[in-house]
Amino acid sequence: MIDILNLKKEYTEEDTPTQALRGVTFSIEKGEFVSIMGPSGSGKSTLLHILSFLDRPTGGSYKFQNKSMNDMTDQELAHVRNKDMGFVFQAFNLLSRLTVYDNVEIPLLYSLDITPSKRRKLVEDAVRSVGLEEKLHAEAGRLSGGQKQRVAIARALVADPNVIFADEPTGNLDSASGLQVMEILKSLHEKGRTIVLVTHETQTAEFANRIIRMKDGVIESDKAITAHKLHGPLK
Repeated sequence: MIDILNLKKEYTEEDTPTQALRGVTFSIEKGEFVSIMGPSGSGKSTLLHILSFLDRPTGGSYKFQNKSMNDMTDQELAHVRNKDMGFVFQAFNLLSRLTVYDNVEIPLLYSLDITPSKRRKLVEDAVRSVGLEEKLHAEAGRLSGGQKQRVAIARALVADPNVIFADEPTGNLDSASGLQVMEILKSLHEKGRTIVLVTHETQTAEFANRIIRMKDGVIESDKAITAHKLHGPLK
């Protein structure tokens, strides 16, 4: 599904170049749950932005579902991002004055071929999958942090994307809420979803089946996890 080769990203600030990514190579197969770990400045967030079509590399190649990113226009990138990718962010990125239903429905508004009745069913099913059906018509701004992140997960999966990108999804949550969110992501993976997670927390990363560790813009290690630990509250 994801295939990157010698990926590079350079930023220039005040005429000083900074190498955020310095030749990153790996592949992610459909159905994998991959955590990308690293300290601040390691390049993990830059990498996620490129993988999710929010930014372009300055070198190397990236193929998503066998199609090269280099061959796509910005409009084509936006189309693939809306159709095939779901997003969960640390800051939730919900519209606080809208209801849970309205927030989850947003990705479907770009699909003109979905009838209102079908759209309603998809939203209700997505909200039910994260255990918030009783909050369907509640204002998003009135929810707890953990509930907001569960709404964000429902929004990410409502359009049935091929991959879900999660950027520090437990970063703004207490331990119990963070554990609940990760259990939901793990359950989605067990149902066949492809998930790419960025985190600096080891215990959060260990919910995945594979951990890629980054440092100074390169991959330090790339290891599969064969046996999962029993997870207590996230630290």
